[in-house]
Amino acid sequence: MKHIKHFAGITTAILCISSAAFSAGITAEAATGTGVTSSGIHYSYDTSADKAVVTEYTGSSSDVTIPSTLSGCKVREIADEVFEFKHVVSVSLPNTLQKIGQYAFYGSDLTSITLPQNVTTVSPYAFAYCEDLQTLTIAGAAQLDHASFWNCPSLTSVQVSDSSATKRDKIAFMECPNLTQVNGVTPYTKDANNRPVLNSAVETAVRNHFSRSTDVGFVVDFCSDYCAYIVDTETDAWMTDKLKARQLHDWLIRHVEYEDENGIERTSDTENWVSSAVFFSYALNVRGSGIGEAVCDGYTKAYNMLLAQAGIECYRLSTSSHSWNLAKIENQYYQIDVTHDDPITTMNGVVVPDNTFGNPYSTRYTHFLKSHADMKVAHKNKYNNPGLSDYGFDHHPLLGSAPSNISSLIAQCTVSLTDANADGMLDSDFDMDGTAMGTDYWEDYLAYSMLCGRYFGYDDDLNDHMPEALSIMHQEHHGVWG
Repeated sequence: MKHIKHFAGITTAILCISSAAFSAGITAEAATGTGVTSSGIHYSYDTSADKAVVTEYTGSSSDVTIPSTLSGCKVREIADEVFEFKHVVSVSLPNTLQKIGQYAFYGSDLTSITLPQNVTTVSPYAFAYCEDLQTLTIAGAAQLDHASFWNCPSLTSVQVSDSSATKRDKIAFMECPNLTQVNGVTPYTKDANNRPVLNSAVETAVRNHFSRSTDVGFVVDFCSDYCAYIVDTETDAWMTDKLKARQLHDWLIRHVEYEDENGIERTSDTENWVSSAVFFSYALNVRGSGIGEAVCDGYTKAYNMLLAQAGIECYRLSTSSHSWNLAKIENQYYQIDVTHDDPITTMNGVVVPDNTFGNPYSTRYTHFLKSHADMKVAHKNKYNNPGLSDYGFDHHPLLGSAPSNISSLIAQCTVSLTDANADGMLDSDFDMDGTAMGTDYWEDYLAYSMLCGRYFGYDDDLNDHMPEALSIMHQEHHGVWG
């Protein structure tokens, strides 16, 4: 069943064309006028601008060919709503066409569409709810707008030119769950380590269109596979959930930086806050050195997805200007703000990256595993009253569904991690099992002796060697600890 478009104040348009418009009295010399072809294509034209605009379709054919000229003028535009809900299966567009209006093909029966070389503007909702659309070709430098291809569940393949793009602050491809082919290839594969790798042949297409998309088949799969790869390589079964949460927190900080608004980039760009923001920008290496970029929503969604992949309950909290996470870890609710733990600073307008001072793993834990009261303090009381912020149209499976009792969950955030040495785990928890020395003294002592004594020195801080320490524990853990 076709979906009906809902918006207030829109009434059924009635085309009022004077009888003179259809009379033989209209001549080629007229500056402007209207007309209709024998196939039911209504149009207006302006000879001084050499421009004809298709304004309505009243024909009965399911296969439509729009001519390149009407009344001697080149067809430049298809106006708003022309083929909306029409039983049109195929439309051949002329090479003269430049613009496709809002809702132009909304809810139509199109199965395939090719946008010719000269099309530069595809307006909002132009092909939304084309539920039978299977293939799309964009030949030229078309710029797509919000929801241009929204809810096209049969769309499996697109062919897009490298000069085409979606507006930076818009999402053109939404709810296209079966889209798995781009420019005739599978957009990503996996290497020998099971790490997802983008196909270099479509990196430009991904950057231009799909780093701004939501609920698109291959995008969802790519993010799921990347989360699985990260969790598999960063965590082990012997780790406590606190340690897993720390590891995934640290992975984000090592591999993503806050949007720096370099050049034409803006923090409002959609690619910074959709669920794929971190994973695509990291895979595309947008900052170099294996670094991606995002804003708080991108950090928050990525962390939510990673924790969910690790089997940890997690949600998104937000105010009007910021977002962070609420997670249930070992039967206790905590708040975590990965964005504010990322030690990126700006000096004289220049972003200083994580590894400027020689430590690529530098990080903070000032916003890690905090009570609601302590998170207020950490946020300097800027975001005092967060609410549940569901993911709306961004329906990645790892984001889950928001609970209705978020206020009661926030109220259960009463405990903060005690972490005087800022190593991201309980103080003196050398075996990193979530229990401080005293209750599991011998395990912590063995870990301390091995890690500090054998590798780093007794007067050293484990936090300075956490990546190496975890690597050692990966290799040498034999069930003695935890």
